Amino acid sequence: MNRRKTLAGLAAGTAAAIMAPITAHASNADAELIALCAKFDANERRYLSYYSGGENEITDDDERDAVAFPIQDQQHALAEQITAHRITTLAGFVAVARSLGLWDSQIGEPDEHGCINEQLVSMLVRDARAIS
Repeated sequence: MNRRKTLAGLAAGTAAAIMAPITAHASNADAELIALCAKFDANERRYLSYYSGGENEITDDDERDAVAFPIQDQQHALAEQITAHRITTLAGFVAVARSLGLWDSQIGEPDEHGCINEQLVSMLVRDARAIS
């Protein structure tokens, strides 16, 4: 192979490597769902930050409620948008399971539950946390 072909091949390979993640994200059938979950997660982290031990902790219940309740309203609206979608990719599934685990931090481990459905949900959330 001559030098010109080598450089052209290198340039093409580099361009493909740079574009692959961008193309994969843009073509992800669950891109909108994943974006909604990311927004939900950011809101949930902000909501949790106002409670005990959070970085923005507000100890007065009325003051905290004044800040937290509007976030809860946003979360309900986002949850409606999220659940209106059908999950079609593994990335979409992981995003939803991760949001569920963030919202319900009490899910725990599968062996902490007696009902099969709770054990399976717990397993999915646990493993989605580990994947991400």
